[in-house]
Amino acid sequence: MLNEKWLEIEGDKLYCLFSTYVDSQDTLVFIHGLGESHLCFSDAIDWLPNYNLVLFDMCGYGYSPASHISHSTETQAKRILKALKLLGIDKCFLLGHSWGGDTSTLVCQLDRNGIIQGFINAEGGLHEENVVLSKIISEQYSCLNEQEFDYWVKGNGFAKQFSLSWRHGAGIKYLSSVRRCESIVLGETASEIYSQHATQDSRGVVSWGRVYEELSIPKIYFWGSKSLEGCERALKFIKTLDNVRFEGANHWVQNEPSRFYAEVEKFISNAK
Repeated sequence: MLNEKWLEIEGDKLYCLFSTYVDSQDTLVFIHGLGESHLCFSDAIDWLPNYNLVLFDMCGYGYSPASHISHSTETQAKRILKALKLLGIDKCFLLGHSWGGDTSTLVCQLDRNGIIQGFINAEGGLHEENVVLSKIISEQYSCLNEQEFDYWVKGNGFAKQFSLSWRHGAGIKYLSSVRRCESIVLGETASEIYSQHATQDSRGVVSWGRVYEELSIPKIYFWGSKSLEGCERALKFIKTLDNVRFEGANHWVQNEPSRFYAEVEKFISNAK
């Protein structure tokens, strides 16, 4: 069973789902991606019964209202560290999907107290070749007014970009979350992510990717073979890192929960 709470952080409200804390269990914190919510990790409660689980909705996404301060990725990362302190969590593992992997990368970089014991980056944007979704959103955000952009996000415009022909639940969960988020926050975040293209080095690795590369804590990168088809430069870089390939998987590598959460448990066991 999960409990829910809205954490008060400097005038903002951060929605949190968490299991009843058991001292003998490891704690795993989940950070969702662009437009997502805690729904993308909803299977975790079934597959990881022996962990303390914590799932957040970032400000402007899911059940968390937009921030009164900032929606920058760095601010969201700082907010996570403040939330962990409010929850009394001084040791945990971190799992971020997509933009959640980017946000989690900054959480690890900003962690000065050794809270994060290990980090799983699932399809985060390390390389210019796998920063794609944000491009579509940021282009629409830049050319539409606020009302038009909101209609594009909540109506059929965005949905047409990502048809549900994936034949799995990830698409339904994703579009459900997108239609619940604050459209302007989605546009701002997408623009910030896409601006990472301008920071790439000679390998095509963007600045957040270089931060991830330099993290000294135990870490691993999860990626789907279909997601990175044709991204040869990105794959060349990713294969220099500890990584797990999910054969046949698209961007939502957690869509096959039996394998995904088995790999999560394997990483945590090896990192301890």
